[in-house]
Amino acid sequence: MPRQLPPQMTVIERNARRDAKRQLLLKFLASGEVYTSTHLAAQVMSVSRAVAVSTLQSLQKQGALKTEAHLCDGRRLQLWGVTPHGLALSDVFEDRPFFELGRTNSNYIPHHLDTQKVRLAAEDAGWADWIPGKVLYGTGLKKVPDAQATSPNGKSVAIEIERHIKTPKRYAEIIAAYLQEIKAGKWGEVHYLTPPGLEARLEKAFAAVRAVTVAGGKVALADKHRAPFKFFSIDSWPKGGEA
Repeated sequence: MPRQLPPQMTVIERNARRDAKRQLLLKFLASGEVYTSTHLAAQVMSVSRAVAVSTLQSLQKQGALKTEAHLCDGRRLQLWGVTPHGLALSDVFEDRPFFELGRTNSNYIPHHLDTQKVRLAAEDAGWADWIPGKVLYGTGLKKVPDAQATSPNGKSVAIEIERHIKTPKRYAEIIAAYLQEIKAGKWGEVHYLTPPGLEARLEKAFAAVRAVTVAGGKVALADKHRAPFKFFSIDSWPKGGEA
C-alpha cells in the first residue's frame, strides 16, 4: 500500500497556526521578558530562523514589536522588544515593562538572554509558573532573583544567573536576604547557575561566608542555612537540579 501523505492545511488552518505562534512570542515577551534575540524567538515559536525573521518583521510592522541592534560579546545582535501595543495584543493590560529604544544596556544583554535560555530549558523539563525578575521588582522582596519558578515536584525556587563572582561582603548580604525570604515561605531553594566550570568556585565563595547580619545581629551559618543554596552549570540545569 502506498504511503499516505499528511493532508495539506487549509488557508484558515495555516493562518490560525501562524497567529498561535505569534501569540506564543508576544505572551513570552509580555510575561516580563521584554526583549529577546532572533534565535530565541525562533525557539519560543518552534520555527526556523527564516520563519522567525519574517514573523518578527510582520509584528514590527503591526507596531507590536520594536527592534534595534547591539554589539554583544564582539558580535552584532538584533533585539526584538514588545511595545505597549504588543502587550495589549497578548491580553496584558496591567502595568508591565515594555521595550524602549536606546534604553537597553549592552553589557546586561548576555545575562538577560542566558536567563531566557534557562527558562526555555526549564519549561521543556516540566517547570512551571516562571516569573522574570523584572516583574518581581516592587513586590517588597529583600532580594529579587533573576526569576522564580515551580519545579516539577511543586517546590518554589528562586533562580539566579551568576556570570561573575561577587565580593564576600555582597554574598553575606545576599545569603541573609534569601534566608529571611525562605523562612517566610517565599521559596524553598535558591538555584545558582553559572558558566561551565564556575559553579564549584561560586559554591566555595558561599562557603567562605561564616556569618551574616540579620536584624542587626550576627548569625553563624550552619549546614541547615546552606542547604537551600544549590549550584549548577548553566548547561546542566535543570537536569540534576530537581528541587
